[in-house]
Amino acid sequence: MNSTEMVKSEFKDFFFKRIINRKNFTYRVLIPFLDAYVAKNNRVLDMGCGEGNLSMYVANKGAFVFGIDKSRKSIGECMRKVINLDLSQMAKFKVLDVVSGNIKRNFDLVICFEVLEHVENYKSAVRKIFDNTKEDGIAIISTPSKNAPLYRLGLTKREDKRSGHLRRYTMEELTGLLKDAGLKIIETRKTQGIFRNFLFYNRLGNLPLRLANRFWIVSDIFTFIDNITLKLFGESQLIVVAQKPKIKGK
Repeated sequence: MNSTEMVKSEFKDFFFKRIINRKNFTYRVLIPFLDAYVAKNNRVLDMGCGEGNLSMYVANKGAFVFGIDKSRKSIGECMRKVINLDLSQMAKFKVLDVVSGNIKRNFDLVICFEVLEHVENYKSAVRKIFDNTKEDGIAIISTPSKNAPLYRLGLTKREDKRSGHLRRYTMEELTGLLKDAGLKIIETRKTQGIFRNFLFYNRLGNLPLRLANRFWIVSDIFTFIDNITLKLFGESQLIVVAQKPKIKGK
């Protein structure tokens, strides 16, 4: 192994042990869904991939990933990571808008995490999810909840504006939107209690988040606390798993 390969190997080991895994507090709500629905050699579309950490996780599981995002900066970061992680054969990225981008292929799995709330023409975005999911394929969508305690208290306005959130959904609104596009709902989950939501929405949460992402015991404790607040006060995030039905007669 030459020096370049050693650097890549060390970075890959660090990335999947420290940046993204089942214990990482930032991603531990979403990763179980990827573990449940991603299979080796699957073709996966990551709509609104951002800087690509979830795409890298999927590619490392042996699936082929195509990530799209309208941000050139984010796609540039994705391309840097995919080279350093030695995953260039498993993941490709392109600057594309989730609504107007022309993809021209179907996927076994489409993931669209924390995207719909940013999109002006959200119905067209959902139609894209349907169109790019193959028959019997799966789509996993997450969005902020309209029932989030901090939102109902009016404490998320500044962060929602900074993040470019145009709307939120109830579970009924989100599942109705997906059903109207032709998708069949197979699983729903209300996640993220007020404790976890506060950590991500308030600057005071920066240090605790860093600790939770570095030390798994802190992540476990924070998750335990958050699950209690989820039961007591309700969810801040919605996750829906849907399936594209087969066309009758085939």
